[in-house]
Amino acid sequence: MLGVIQYKIWYDLWENFGRTLRVVLIIAVGAFAVGTVMNLVWLLIQDLNHNWLVSAPATIALEVSPPIDDAMVQTLENMPEVDVAVGWMQQKIQWRAQPNDEWQPAFLIAVDDYEQQPIRKVVRDAGDWPTRKLMGVQRKRGLTINDQIYLEVKNQTYQIGLNGILYNPATPPIILQPEPTFFTTRQRFEQLTGEPHYSLVLLTIPNYSDARVKEVADLVQDKLEKQNIEVSAAMPLPGGFKSRTASADRYVYYDLFEIIFYLLNSLAVLCSILGMFLVYNTINAIIAQQIQQIGIMKAIGARFHHIILIYFNLVIVYGVLALLISLPLSAIVSNGMRYLMITYIVTMIAAPFDVSIPSIIMQIIAAFIFPILISILPIWDGSRITVREAIASYGLGGASSTLDRILVRLDALPRMVALTIGNTFRNKKRVILTEISLIGAGAIFITVTSLYASMVYTFSDVVFSIIQANVLLDLKQQKRIEEITRLSLSQPEVKRVEVWTIAQGKARLLGLPAGNNDRDIKLRGLPAGNNDRDIKLRGLPVPSLIYAPDLRQGRWLIPTDREGMVLNQALAVDLGVGMGDWLTVQITGQRDSQWQIIGLVFEPLEQATAFVVQAQLQHVIHQSGQGKAIYVQTYQTDADTEVAVATKLRNIYEAKGYDVVITLSDTAHKTVFYRLLQLAMALTILGLMTAITALVGTIALSGTLSINVLDRTSEIGMMRAIGASSRAISGQFIGEGLILGWLSWVVAIPLSVPMCQVMLLNMGRILNVSIIYKFSVTGMVSWLVIISFLAIMASWWPAQKAAQTSVRDSLAYV
Repeated sequence: MLGVIQYKIWYDLWENFGRTLRVVLIIAVGAFAVGTVMNLVWLLIQDLNHNWLVSAPATIALEVSPPIDDAMVQTLENMPEVDVAVGWMQQKIQWRAQPNDEWQPAFLIAVDDYEQQPIRKVVRDAGDWPTRKLMGVQRKRGLTINDQIYLEVKNQTYQIGLNGILYNPATPPIILQPEPTFFTTRQRFEQLTGEPHYSLVLLTIPNYSDARVKEVADLVQDKLEKQNIEVSAAMPLPGGFKSRTASADRYVYYDLFEIIFYLLNSLAVLCSILGMFLVYNTINAIIAQQIQQIGIMKAIGARFHHIILIYFNLVIVYGVLALLISLPLSAIVSNGMRYLMITYIVTMIAAPFDVSIPSIIMQIIAAFIFPILISILPIWDGSRITVREAIASYGLGGASSTLDRILVRLDALPRMVALTIGNTFRNKKRVILTEISLIGAGAIFITVTSLYASMVYTFSDVVFSIIQANVLLDLKQQKRIEEITRLSLSQPEVKRVEVWTIAQGKARLLGLPAGNNDRDIKLRGLPAGNNDRDIKLRGLPVPSLIYAPDLRQGRWLIPTDREGMVLNQALAVDLGVGMGDWLTVQITGQRDSQWQIIGLVFEPLEQATAFVVQAQLQHVIHQSGQGKAIYVQTYQTDADTEVAVATKLRNIYEAKGYDVVITLSDTAHKTVFYRLLQLAMALTILGLMTAITALVGTIALSGTLSINVLDRTSEIGMMRAIGASSRAISGQFIGEGLILGWLSWVVAIPLSVPMCQVMLLNMGRILNVSIIYKFSVTGMVSWLVIISFLAIMASWWPAQKAAQTSVRDSLAYV
C-alpha cells in the first residue's frame, strides 16, 4: 500500500505540475514574507545599535547660549552624578562645490581632540583627521578626499581642501539631513566663526537608567541656568520635537525605523493571513476535484488513514518545495535590503551577510505547520466520504439554485451569458473561499496605495492649502516689513507677499497671569523649569491672506487678541495643555509673557509652533513693524518659476544688506520633495507591499480559476460533444473569472477604507504627526485593471488546454 501511496503522491505532483507550482508559490510567498521581514528587522536593529554603541553615545545633549568654556565643561564633569562631559563647537554655514554654484546650507563642527574622544566618537573612514587648513566631511555626501570646496562664514568666503572622510552616528541620516557636515579643528573653527567656546554639551552618567538620566539632566540644566546660560534640548524626537536625553543602547534615530518596522510587520501578517486562505482554498479545491479518485481508492481497499496520509504527505511535500524557494530567497533579499538601507540611507557600515535563527524557524512554521493546520478540515472531510457518496458526486447534474431559476426567466439575457453567471456561483463554497482571497488581496492593494496617497497628500496638498505660498524665505534678523514688501512686489512674478514676525522661546504651563490667580491650574504631569518645551512664536497679520488655518478646536485669531494664542495640536499634546490653559513663554532676551490658548490647529510642516497677532508679538519683543519670515505667492506655480523667483528675491534682499538664511526648502516644490525624502523608506516599503500584494493576487486568482477549469474537464467534453466551439468554451470560463474578479473588486473598495484609516492612526502615532486620509482612485482603478487582466489570463490558458482535449479524453477525465 505504501508503494501505491508514494506513486499517487508522485503522480499528483508531476502530472499536475502547473497546479503543484501554484500551490508551492502560494506557500512560499507567505513563508518568504515572514522570513524576509523578520530577518530584515533583526539585521537592521543589529546594525543600528552596534554602530551606535561603538561610538560611545552621549546620553544627555544640551544646546547652550551663550556658548560655554572649558572651565564650565570641567565643572559639569566634576559633578558626582556625571561620568563624562565634553563640548562640541557647531554652527550652520553655507557651502558650494564650484565658485559659480548657488550657496547651499551645511554644518561646521569642531571637537577638542579627534585622537582622544571619550564619547560620541567621530570615526575616520579614509584620509586624515582635520588640520588647520584641511577639513573632513561626513561620509556619503558626494564629496571625497582632495576635493576643493568653498565655505561662506560670517559673509567671508574660504576655499577649503578636504583631507578625510569621517562619520559620526549622531549626525542625522541623509534622508533627514541632506546637508553635508564638515569637521575642522577647534583653532580653525574659532578663526572662521570668531567663537572659541562650545555651543553643544554632551554628557554620560554612570549606572544608566531612564529615570536617572532625566534627573541628572535636570541637575545639569539647573546649574547652567544659574549661570544665566540658556539651555535647549538637542536630542531629536519624531515630529520635529527634541529631548534632552537618549537611551545609551538605542540608536538616537531609531524612531525613524519604527514606521519601517510597522509597515514590514504589517506586510508579513497580511501576506501570511492571505496565504493561509489561499492554501485552504487550494487544498479544498484539490480534494473536491479528486472526490472520484478517493471513491475509487476506497473501493479497492484504501482506508481512512491511507487517504489522510496521502494528502498530508502531499501538503508536506508542497511545504518542502516552498521552503527550498523561500529560505535562500528571503536571506538574499533581506540582506540586500539591509545593505541598501544601512549603507545609503543611514550611511552606516553594514555587517557581513547573516541570517537569524528565528526567521528560519518562522519560515519552517509558515511552510509546514500553517499549511498542515489549515488543511486539516478539507482533508478530514474529503477522507471521510464514502464510496457511494464519491460515485454519486460524479457527473454534471445537480439541483437548480435560486439564481438558476432567476436566470431562466430572463429571456432577454443571452444563453451563454446566463450559463456563465450560473456556472460562476455553482460551487458556492469554492466561490466564497475564492472571494475571500481575492477581496483580501484587493483590499490590501487599495489600502497600501491609499496609504501612499495619504502621506503624499498630507505633506503636499494639505500643507500648501494651509500655507498658500510658493516661495518661503527667512532672514537672520528682523527687518522693516514695509521695505521687504515693497522690494518683493516690485517683481512682476510676485502676486502677493506677507512677512511674519518670528520669536523663539520656551513654553511652560505655570498658572494664570498675575492678577488672575483666583483659581489654581492643575499641572498635567509637566513640572515647571527643566521640562520647558521649545516653541516658535509666529506673529502674522490678522486676517492673513497667506495662511488658511486648519482649526481642530476653538477659534482663530482676531485683531483684538492681546494674549490669545493658537497652538499647533501636536505641541499641545507634547506640553499636556488644552483649550483655555495659559502658557508662560520665555522669549530669548525678553521678559516672560503670558498667552491663553484659544485654538488648536493642524499643520504637519512645523509642529513646535504657535500663532499670535503680529502687532502683539512685535510689542513683546520690542520690534514694531519688523519681521523676518517672508511668504510669497507667484502668478506661475511651476517648480522652475518658484526657484527663479526665490533666487531673484534672495539676491535683491542681499543687495539691500539683508542676511538671508540659506535652506534647501525655500520653495513649495522643494519643501514637498525634502519632506517626502524623509519618508522615502516608508514610501519604498509601501511600493514593495503593493507589488507583493499584486503577486499574491495573481497566484490566488490564477490558481483558483485553473483548478476550476480542471475540475470541469468532463463538462468541457460534454459541451464539445454537443457542438460548442473552443472559443465559446474559453469565453465562458473567462467570463466566470471576470465576474469573480469584479465582484471581489467591488467588495474590496469599502473594506479598504477602515483598514487604511487604522494603519494611518498607527503610523501617525509612530511619526508623531497626523496623516490625513486620502482614498487612492489610482489604486482602485489599477486593481480593477490588474484583476481583469489576471482573470482573463488565468482562465484563458487552462480553458484553451482543456478545450483542445479530445471529447473522449475529456469525458474520461477523473
